[in-house]
Amino acid sequence: SRDGKTIVLHLRRGMQWSDGAPLDARDLRFTWQAVMNPRNNTRLRSGWDAINAIALPDNDTAVVHLREPYAAILGIFALGGAGYPPLPAHVLSSLPDLNHAPFNANPLSSGPYVLVRWNHGASLEFDANPRYWRGKPPIPHLIYRIIPNADTLFTALQTHDVDVDVDSITETQIGRLNVLTGFSTQKRLTANYRHITFNTAKPALHDVRVRRAIAAAIDRQAISDKITFRRYPVVDTAQPLGSWARDSAVHEPAYDPAAADRLLDAAGWRRGAGGVRMKDGNPLSLTYVQFPESGTGVRVATVVQSELAARGFRVAIKSLSNAQLFLPKSQGGALANGGFDMAYVPWPMGADPDDSFLLACSGNANYMRWCDPQVDALERRAVVAPNRAERKRLYAQIERRVAEAVPVIYLFNPSYSYAYRTALRGFSPNGFNPTWDAYRWSLAR
Repeated sequence: SRDGKTIVLHLRRGMQWSDGAPLDARDLRFTWQAVMNPRNNTRLRSGWDAINAIALPDNDTAVVHLREPYAAILGIFALGGAGYPPLPAHVLSSLPDLNHAPFNANPLSSGPYVLVRWNHGASLEFDANPRYWRGKPPIPHLIYRIIPNADTLFTALQTHDVDVDVDSITETQIGRLNVLTGFSTQKRLTANYRHITFNTAKPALHDVRVRRAIAAAIDRQAISDKITFRRYPVVDTAQPLGSWARDSAVHEPAYDPAAADRLLDAAGWRRGAGGVRMKDGNPLSLTYVQFPESGTGVRVATVVQSELAARGFRVAIKSLSNAQLFLPKSQGGALANGGFDMAYVPWPMGADPDDSFLLACSGNANYMRWCDPQVDALERRAVVAPNRAERKRLYAQIERRVAEAVPVIYLFNPSYSYAYRTALRGFSPNGFNPTWDAYRWSLAR
């Protein structure tokens, strides 16, 4: 619409759920209602909360009315960020909440494959969906095996027990790809990044001098070089390297141990017995949370612990599963409850650069507990700006202010290497999802 507050979405006619029920605009409206339902443990609501109402003139049309113009609105109906797939209203709309619905263990599908068996902790099995709108996929059955150990997975590729690795070859295995006979590889820059989140509600980390000192004490380039073998380039903003909104001139504090020492001294943290910094009789102690599923994250934690110890910090590493890290507050999630000082966090970005979910004062994923009114105002302006040039200018201002305040230390933007059988045709991972085109995969005879 002319005022930017109305979006009309036309759905393809004839789409169906795997039970044969029609997939239409009613499902889109119900999905919005489910995301916004406070009873549901929704991880992110950014963008969905910009919607005021969704009108349905007919079953194939959704008229989305926004509270104000929101440039990233189409992103919530796609992958990444707060994007969610549609939910079947005819199955779920009568439930007060979806947290424990039987649907969660036995979902319907609107995509190319249907879950037919869930072997908890071991595998998920899918059959080709004959009702998929593009037509039934060529491969009749897929098994998604859960292999948490990277070495075990690599062995399974060598023995052809696995046809494609959709979780990426680890950095330490890249040099061994030549031992995989009958396999090809593809490398893709992803739309996500890794960062170290500060809990700025903690007294020591509320001081920007301490945060900047920590950033200056960590050699991010060495981490990229030695741990990821330069396959994960260093970044300085929440915008991935391929984003049009990224300002390449923005940099967080560079590695400079002497500068880190000066900042800590200025903040009143002086070295005491054994070299540990003290202030008002208290040691400069931090709890660093990481999750064991990430080999890269585990190695980063060790490096960070060592580099901060050299500057007088006492750092304890706490290992939590990825699930424990991201659970909602009501279920004791470490990030949501603030049970950390620093945490290694992976985060996917959507196709749109809107990062208010992370950096706005009320952002769903603002686990830093950091609030800058100026950044808040810039975020609001960036999502209502009428053109890309204006939005780019606003995001550059946000990036510069965040780099100065350092509520997070951005580490790197991963490039993933995928190994797959040469006989597998059509495998073409993108920056958001390696299985996005599974509907066209086929196996050559």
